[in-house]
Amino acid sequence: MNLSRLLTQKQPLIGLSPMDGVTDYPFRQIQAQIAKPDILFTEFVSAEGISRGGVKLYDQLLFSPNQRPVVAQLFGKDPDAFFSASQILCHLGFDGIEINMGCPAKTVTNHGSGAALIAKPKLASEIILAVFAGVGEYKKNLSLQSLALPEKIKKVILRNQKFSSFISKKYASPTISVKTRLGLDKPVTEKWISHLLKHPLDFITLHGRTLSQGYAGLASWSEIAKAGKLVSSTRTKLWGNGDLVSRRQALDFCQKYGTSGALIGRAAVGNPWLFANRSATWAEKFSVMLLHTQIYLDTFPLRRFEPLRHHFLSYTLGHPQAKKLRARLVAVNSLPGLLKLEKDFVL
Repeated sequence: MNLSRLLTQKQPLIGLSPMDGVTDYPFRQIQAQIAKPDILFTEFVSAEGISRGGVKLYDQLLFSPNQRPVVAQLFGKDPDAFFSASQILCHLGFDGIEINMGCPAKTVTNHGSGAALIAKPKLASEIILAVFAGVGEYKKNLSLQSLALPEKIKKVILRNQKFSSFISKKYASPTISVKTRLGLDKPVTEKWISHLLKHPLDFITLHGRTLSQGYAGLASWSEIAKAGKLVSSTRTKLWGNGDLVSRRQALDFCQKYGTSGALIGRAAVGNPWLFANRSATWAEKFSVMLLHTQIYLDTFPLRRFEPLRHHFLSYTLGHPQAKKLRARLVAVNSLPGLLKLEKDFVL
């Protein structure tokens, strides 16, 4: 279903939150096959990078039809780059484009991107308007060849289109959203959300922590509720994010705090079954680890094995032999090597 139409439904939407270094194509594919959320997000990708020649970054923008609706998330601070990047994402066939104004990582905020934009409302507005303008240009039947991009970028866009089975123009009207936080050192929820609502965003996802909190402490859903009241008189939807551990809990929080949806992040790592409100056996977890590995190797045959290991460690959470298994998993560098752990993993 078209994401814009999906947003009009009364039932809250529960999605998988974008996570840097986590929600790559293999992870999203596992999630889509095991217990598909209502919406999936990519890792964040640099607007400047994909619009100025970062070919490798396009690996982060791979998706398959069964992952729809899927939203690509951009970060950066240059409105011109967002203008170009939004056109690129339209050509890649994404159902939505999200602007990251919430990442707390110093490598991002020290350069003025992510949550640092909360302190720069004028620049934040320029970025949002640039995305709307970029999508608007695409809707005017802007061809891929007309884009002022290096040929190597156009070739990789065509590669991604083929991978995703994208038919040009079928998804010409992506939603536009912002993911953000409560403030920098203290909540400024009403002021900041009111500013964002000056723009016709389809939805805003609000993480219930400030920049300085990072991921420490508890998310403040009472602050998220304040934002919910602000959006109630607008066309923009509000989604909450922070500390959710199951689809059932997410739906309860939507009702309790007045949001139209919610995103679940860290709790889904190593536990895709949470979107189906059920637990998995150790045999099921090991089977999915193998499937995760195979999808990764099929998609990125030239990549090193190491990025898979942090996922393996997450699958061991709660295992009686977790410490022993983790010590062995950090040394695994092949699918046969992982298979050798089956006897100890499956109880």
